[in-house]
Amino acid sequence: MKQKKFRTEHQQFVVEGVKVVKELLTSPYKVDAVYTLGEISDEIASVSSVVPIIITEQQLQKMSNLDTPNNVLAVASIPKPSFAFQEFNTKLILALDTINDPGNLGTIIRTAAWFGMDTIICSPKTTDAWNPKAVQAAMGALFRTNVVYADLKTVVEEYNAADVPVYATTLDGTDIYKTTLSPNGLIFIGSESHGVSPDLLALINKRLLIPSFSSGAAESLNVSVAAGVVCSEFRRR
Repeated sequence: MKQKKFRTEHQQFVVEGVKVVKELLTSPYKVDAVYTLGEISDEIASVSSVVPIIITEQQLQKMSNLDTPNNVLAVASIPKPSFAFQEFNTKLILALDTINDPGNLGTIIRTAAWFGMDTIICSPKTTDAWNPKAVQAAMGALFRTNVVYADLKTVVEEYNAADVPVYATTLDGTDIYKTTLSPNGLIFIGSESHGVSPDLLALINKRLLIPSFSSGAAESLNVSVAAGVVCSEFRRR
């Protein structure tokens, strides 16, 4: 389960930590097994009908993805979400184009959930949402979010055909704080290094800039921080 090819083959992923495992157990996800140290087995059993399998610290160390293992680990089935345009065009939805870092992806999922965005559409080149680092960074928000992998060009074309707003964060966009923002639509966040792909940008006519207020600012914001700023500003309106 540490490698994507095996997660894909078995359609399973690993969740670690008491808080996150409890969130998993109370979510719609199918839980295949829960492994615990003896002292917390009753605590885990109290939130679900899944009977924990008690293991030793040495066994947990071998199974864990963490440098310092927690005291509970679960194996769950990867869901098979789908994107139906008609279901989502009245919502605000994030579209992630080639986000490479699983920690950034997990943080974006957690941030989107905080702002009530329950669907995220990812390009096929975006990192796997069930990567252990993404799962840890999402802190349970993954289980409340519909994460879909789809061809983003096709999705944009559907939005454009229905005249639903499509936004993208770019360095040549209009100041987000001075722009009229829609209560629904698709918001693109691009890769850490290159932003939104040129072929997608060619289809997007609403470009947003998060302005810097410092003369000595860094070249750009971290992508997960940028996603947080954008989500907050859309919701604030």
